[in-house]
Amino acid sequence: MEIKQNTKVIYPITIGDLQNDAIKRIGRKLTDDELYIAEKCVESGLSCVMDITLRSAIEAAVEKTAKHHN
Repeated sequence: MEIKQNTKVIYPITIGDLQNDAIKRIGRKLTDDELYIAEKCVESGLSCVMDITLRSAIEAAVEKTAKHHN
């Protein structure tokens, strides 16, 4: 059971998600060159906030659980 939990994806972002958002924002899909740049920007942006997000999620989970156990 633990192995299955360790490999569960929490929040995936697909190329389709990126292209659908591009259609909403600019009215068309991204070209291959634009898509490459956008992918790198998403990866960079997510890695910048990943530590903050994970820390906040862990702290919130521990705090909420502690309140329920007291």
